[in-house]
Parts: sequence; C-alpha cells; structure tokens
Amino acid sequence: MIFHDVYTNVPAAEIDRFVRAQELGRLVTVGADGTPHLGLYPFTYDGAAFEIHLVRSDEQIADLAARRRCMFEVDEVLATIPSYWVDPENAIMATAYHRTVMFECEAAVSGDAAELAAQQMRLLARYQPEGGFRPVTADDPMYRGAIHHIAAVRLDVRACRAKFKLAQNRPPQVRANIAEALRKRGRPSDERAAEALVWTIEREAKR
Repeated sequence: MIFHDVYTNVPAAEIDRFVRAQELGRLVTVGADGTPHLGLYPFTYDGAAFEIHLVRSDEQIADLAARRRCMFEVDEVLATIPSYWVDPENAIMATAYHRTVMFECEAAVSGDAAELAAQQMRLLARYQPEGGFRPVTADDPMYRGAIHHIAAVRLDVRACRAKFKLAQNRPPQVRANIAEALRKRGRPSDERAAEALVWTIEREAKR
C-alpha cells in the first residue's frame, strides 16, 4: 500500500474513533515457510493494545509462538467510482475510496483459564452489552470445555499507519460533486462514502 501524505494526514483522535467503531479486524501472521496467514476477528481496543481469541489449533497460534511480531488491520471499504465522474475521457480517474489503519504489533498468547474468562467478558461487554448470558468464569462447567480450546491473544501496538483515501487529491468542489453523485447512485455504502468525502472538505475549511 502506498502511503501518500495527502491520504495519511489524519488526526490521531479520528483514527482512534474510526478503529473503535469497526466490528472486525484482520490479524496477519507469517508461517515457518514464509506463507502469510490472515484471520478476521472480533476485538477489543484500549488505545494501546487489541485483544482477540483464537482456537489453540489455529495456524496463527503456531505463527505467533515462533514470531511474536504481527500486523492487525481494520478497514472500511466505502465505494468505487467510474472515471467519468472526474474526467469525461480519462479512464485512469476510476478509483476506490476506503479508510484503512494498520498496526504493527507484538503478540502475547495465554491459555490461562481465568485470563481467558476475563477476556471473554471484555469482548461480551463490547459486542453484547445488553447481557442475556451467564457470566463467563473459568470454573463454570458450561464454559470449561470451550475455554480449553481457545487462547487469549493480546496485541501490543508498536506502530500505526493510516490511509484514508477519500479524494483529498481533488479540489473541494470536485469532491463535493463526487459526493453528490454517490448519493444519487445510492448503493448500500454510497452515503457513508459521500459523508467521508464531505468530512475532508469540512476539515480543510477549518484550517
């Protein structure tokens, strides 16, 4: 991925807000033979680390046992646009809009039952805050078997790179025109894409 300055000048607070709003993140590890492995997981995030859990037999657990360094990535695919929205002839103007944040991490893996139960409660607090379940504890027979099969993974963030590709390389009026075209087209994510482009315009106007 190319990180041009125009796309990476994103305030830290906006990156944090974006990451916390996402439902799933991608863990990237590397196998012993150099093969990259990718998994998609629910997570919690406290600004310094992510927490996820994996099945103990997952190939990514073996990867992390050998190499603690890994990547965790969250993104939002927004829209693709046709070239003629920008130029009536130049096909190169066709493009895609997205928000992506990539974290370089160092992983710690634990099979401790109490730690796993506590982590599950933190995940449930995020994804099921309304309750509707029996609290997860290490000694509850209902949960003991499942806990035996998973591992708690903490991903301590060492570095972060963000790319919000939202037409910042185009003049504000062009972006406004694209946002209007997105709204008229009306695909499922087009309104979110339009709002993201308008966000760049409003942010620049405040400088």
